Amino acid sequence: MSVPAEQPFVPVILGGDIGTYSLAREFHEAYGAVSVLVPAGPNGVIEHSVAVSLEPSGSMLDDEALLEHLLALGARLTERAPRPLLLLGSLDLHTTFLARHRARLEPLFTVPYPSEEVIDAGSLKQNFYALCEELGLDHPRTLVIDPVAGPGQLPADLPFPLIGKPADSADWVNAHFEGKRKVHELADRAAAESLLTRLVDSGYTAPFILQERIPGGDEQMRLCTFFCDREGKVTFAGYGEVVVEEHSPKVLGNSAAIVTTGASTMVEEGRAILETLGWQGFAMLDAKVDPRDGSVKLFELNPRLGRNHFYLTAAGANPARMYVREFLGPEYDSSTLSESVAPRDAHGTQVLAVQHLYTVLPHGLLRSLAKGEVGARALELLKQRRVSNPLKYRPARHPKRLLYVLLSGINHRRKFKAFPPAS
Repeated sequence: MSVPAEQPFVPVILGGDIGTYSLAREFHEAYGAVSVLVPAGPNGVIEHSVAVSLEPSGSMLDDEALLEHLLALGARLTERAPRPLLLLGSLDLHTTFLARHRARLEPLFTVPYPSEEVIDAGSLKQNFYALCEELGLDHPRTLVIDPVAGPGQLPADLPFPLIGKPADSADWVNAHFEGKRKVHELADRAAAESLLTRLVDSGYTAPFILQERIPGGDEQMRLCTFFCDREGKVTFAGYGEVVVEEHSPKVLGNSAAIVTTGASTMVEEGRAILETLGWQGFAMLDAKVDPRDGSVKLFELNPRLGRNHFYLTAAGANPARMYVREFLGPEYDSSTLSESVAPRDAHGTQVLAVQHLYTVLPHGLLRSLAKGEVGARALELLKQRRVSNPLKYRPARHPKRLLYVLLSGINHRRKFKAFPPAS
C-alpha cells in the first residue's frame, strides 16, 4: 500500500511490533490515512494491511544510517507538495533517538516528544525513583548497580526474591549474554551473582536495577497512559487493570489483556510526575498493587505509548486524534474527545471512564487464564461482547493478513502452554 498523494498529512512510525501496527490502524480508523512504518525489516504483524506502507531501514541501531533513511523518506513524501509528517516511535530507543536528533529532523518532521533531558529525567529508572522520593510517591525498595563492577558490589543483607532490570531500556538493546530477559526474577543470592557476572562483558553499561519483588499475580498489575499538551499540562489519562501478562522470555511482562475502568490514584500520581517534568505528548506509568497493604507501587515511566495502548482506542479514546489535534492543529482535526467517554476531573483532565476489554488472546484461552476480581470483570465484558483485538481490523482483508491473525492466536496458545503464569 502506498501513501496517496492527496493525503493531507503522513504518520511515519518507527518500529515493527503490535504497538506500531495498532498506531497505524488508529490513524487509518480516524482519518483513512496510510502510515509509513519504518521497521528494521518486514514481519507478519505489520505486513499486508490497508493501513500501512513499509519502508524498512535495515537497522535501528546505526543513528546516522537511520537519520539518512528518514530524511530521504521525508523528502520523497513531500516532493509533490509540502504536507506535515508526524514522526513517532514505538520503543524507548526510538523516542530517545528522535529527541536527540530533533534539530536535523524538524525541518521535515513534527516530533511530538519532550527533550532528551526530560525523557531521561523521567524514564531512566534511577531518575524515576528519585523523583518518586521527591514527590512522596510509593515505589518498591530499589538498589542501583554498576553493571560492569560484577557481583562483589552486592550488599550482604539483600532481601530476596528480587527483580533485576535495566535502568535504561534503550541501552538494553546493546546487551548480549546467555539468558537475557526483559526482566529477571532472582530467587536468591546465587541467581543475583550469576546475573551480575554475565552483565560485566555484555555490552550494557547503563545502571542496572535490583528491586524488591512485589508479590502477587498478573491481575494486580496496573497501567495508566497520559497525554500532555505542548505546555506540559496533562489533558488526558486512561487507566487500565491487567488481566494477564505474557510469560515467554522475550516478551515477559507485556500485557495480553487489559480491562479499562474509571479513575485511580495513578491519575493523580502520574499528573504530579509529568507536570513536574514538563512533559509533552504521551507517556505510560506501570505499577502493581501490593497485596500486603493494598498500596499501589509505581514501577516505571515509559516515554511513549505502550505496546498495548490500543486499549485506549478500544474504549473510545483514539490517541492518533490527540497527536493530530495538539501537534498538527485544528485544520487537520477540530473534533473533541467526548466527555461521555472521558469526563473531566477537578484539574480539567479528561479521564477515560468506559469499561472495555482489550486482548490479543483467543477468547477461550483468556477465559482459562482470567483470575480474581479483574478476571471476573474481563469475563463479564467478554459475555457482553465489549472486547477488542488490534489485529482484527475489518478493512484489512488480505488473505495473508487473515492467515497471520489466525496463526497469532495459535502461537499464543503454544506460548502460554510452554510458559504459563504462576499459579
